[in-house]
Amino acid sequence: MITVDLRVQHLTIDELFEAAASEAVRVIAKDGTIYILEAADEFEREVAQLGQSERFMAFLAERAQETGGISLEEAIKRLDAEERSAASEG
Repeated sequence: MITVDLRVQHLTIDELFEAAASEAVRVIAKDGTIYILEAADEFEREVAQLGQSERFMAFLAERAQETGGISLEEAIKRLDAEERSAASEG
């Protein structure tokens, strides 16, 4: 992966696309925000690689065993209760 820092380099969109055609490009925008630019088939390649990664698949299996937080219904009840409480205070 190459890095292009637009705070110090001035490239056109076409130049960024050219770079991304051969490998992923880490782009640092003028405001410091970081983006990753890569050809669409690169994403598919990464998905395939992750699917073959025993370590990543073990991570996913572990996460799948974790219990969830609260149901949507419970979240709505809690929000309603908070709103009622705030309304009675204010």
